[in-house]
Amino acid sequence: MIVIVLVIGGVAAYTFMASPVKPNNNTSIINNSSNVTATISNKTASIKIVASQTGPASAVQGDNVTIKYSISNTGEQTAYNVKATSQDFETTIGTLKPGETKNYQYTLHIPTDQEVQEDFGANATVSNPFFIGGFGVSYTDSSGSTHTLNANSIEIKL
Repeated sequence: MIVIVLVIGGVAAYTFMASPVKPNNNTSIINNSSNVTATISNKTASIKIVASQTGPASAVQGDNVTIKYSISNTGEQTAYNVKATSQDFETTIGTLKPGETKNYQYTLHIPTDQEVQEDFGANATVSNPFFIGGFGVSYTDSSGSTHTLNANSIEIKL
């Protein structure tokens, strides 16, 4: 079982919006109030970063599955030093201009009960559904302030 825990620090000008991005397949989104969109504003423009991930609706223990993730700037101002991070990957995007989207994917191995037992003991099993925590995104605005948000979590039925 993979558990990703990210701690998000708040900034006074930071507003979270509780409307997750719906995946294009049957992957379940965990916690529909996930903070998948963050907006910051100043007097003239705003940055609105949207982060989401999708995966297969189902898989079998021992499968390698493709997880797709997307980071978009739907605001009016450029985001700088954009990075996406999870337990499984780290990607430096750099600059994300208004209207720009970056799409990535990674391959994740879903372990078998035997693989989990080798690491954690004879009573360990793979959870069903298999849980994948949301990845973190950090970026800097034009004033140099750093902001973070967390993408949606997903479940894959085994």
